[in-house]
Amino acid sequence: MTAATVTRRAVSVAAVLTAATLLTAGCGDGKPPREARSTSAARHPATRPPSGQATSGTFNSTDIGWIQLMIAMDDQATLLLNLAPGHSSDAGVEKWAEPVATAYRDELVQLRELLARAGVPDTNPHQGHDMPGMVTDDELRTIKGTKGAAFDALFLAAMREHLDQAAKIARAQRSAGADPAAKKLATSVEKTSLTWRARLP
Repeated sequence: MTAATVTRRAVSVAAVLTAATLLTAGCGDGKPPREARSTSAARHPATRPPSGQATSGTFNSTDIGWIQLMIAMDDQATLLLNLAPGHSSDAGVEKWAEPVATAYRDELVQLRELLARAGVPDTNPHQGHDMPGMVTDDELRTIKGTKGAAFDALFLAAMREHLDQAAKIARAQRSAGADPAAKKLATSVEKTSLTWRARLP
């Protein structure tokens, strides 16, 4: 697998906003157009209501969907970031990855606190799903098997898509979410995602 095979598709803000509203339903088998990606299947949110999952207090379905998706995305991205030491041949990549991994671990704590306050179980409805911005298990295995320049190319391509998508869905969450704390965190996620993206080696 080369860097070209992990080229990521861009998703419009309107499409992301629609997806964010439906995220609690999980992902179906639809296959929207996207650029080639060797280890990825198509990703699309289904429209059926989730089983045994309801909003609580000031949370709406967009809040819950965004929180769950960000937890899934950040969990996978953290696993990728942890590979940089020992796999990268670029000191700049390692220097960039360390604080980002730390920031993601902190972000995951905040996301899980919101999920607990909403009264939603900390399960992963996106397990095994292949969606924009999600580093899949197949990709992790492939990237883990590389070192040096090959690792750096794949790592940077995966993180670039993740950060772009995180910023987009955070923006959608700020528009369609209801819980003040969730919207505040979304504002922070959008800002930090754009910052890390700009600093990407």
